Amino acid sequence: MKKGESFKRRNHPTMMQIQYLIELEKMGKKRGRVAMIAEICGVNHGSVSRYLKACSENGYLNSDYEFTGLGKAYIKGYIKLIENLKVYLHNIGVADREILLNVKDMVENIDYYTLSSMIRNNQKIRSIYSVEKKEILSKNFLAEVLGHGMWEVYFMIYQMNQQHGCSISMANRGFKKPAVLRHNKRVSWLELSICEMTAKSRVNGEKMTGHLESLKYEQNGMLHLAQIRDGKLRIPLEACRFHRRQGGEVKGMIPVTTTCNVGRTHMPESTALLVFWL
Repeated sequence: MKKGESFKRRNHPTMMQIQYLIELEKMGKKRGRVAMIAEICGVNHGSVSRYLKACSENGYLNSDYEFTGLGKAYIKGYIKLIENLKVYLHNIGVADREILLNVKDMVENIDYYTLSSMIRNNQKIRSIYSVEKKEILSKNFLAEVLGHGMWEVYFMIYQMNQQHGCSISMANRGFKKPAVLRHNKRVSWLELSICEMTAKSRVNGEKMTGHLESLKYEQNGMLHLAQIRDGKLRIPLEACRFHRRQGGEVKGMIPVTTTCNVGRTHMPESTALLVFWL
């Protein structure tokens, strides 16, 4: 197995599986470790046993369930990544009550290197744009900070509700994370990849599946239908507003209106706010 291959596999670990390894590392060579881990994590013996066996087959653990050199790098890498993600989400303004849920979503659905790249990009911009107050940025800041290229960015879609304030929109489930920001001489846009989404019917409680059908974005007071090609949706960056927060974080925002091809009565056309962070 080549160095770093463990972080590139398609099957990302769950937060619970990472916890198995954290507990295993704490226990050292104690007997009955599988049963103890299962009790601590509130799962059955078989779930822990199967995962540790898979780790052994992949070279993270030896036959006695002791960490190999590769395994030590693997678990240390994820422990550090999780802590960095908590800081990252806090820095970009995600509510404290939503941070752990977002960390879980990111770790289980985005590969290790992509997440690390997102964090490094954020740290780069924070170091360049560390200021004392929030301010609106010119559209030229991308050329000044990032230059031409492709950049992975984390995003959320919020449903604005006058009674309950800001909450995560169902449309947030309709896209893979992260998004891609493409900026060059020819094009400048935010690219989101559409994915299958699920919802529970309010009529009979049955599970429904579908995908996002359309997204309109607001620009100069008018709604424009976003391009969709090969399952990818594009929003021009000139339609977005960028803000720099205290500490240097850069946030892009744009009002959007979405529709889904399944269960229209469960996801009516409504305006939300798409927010992405650099």
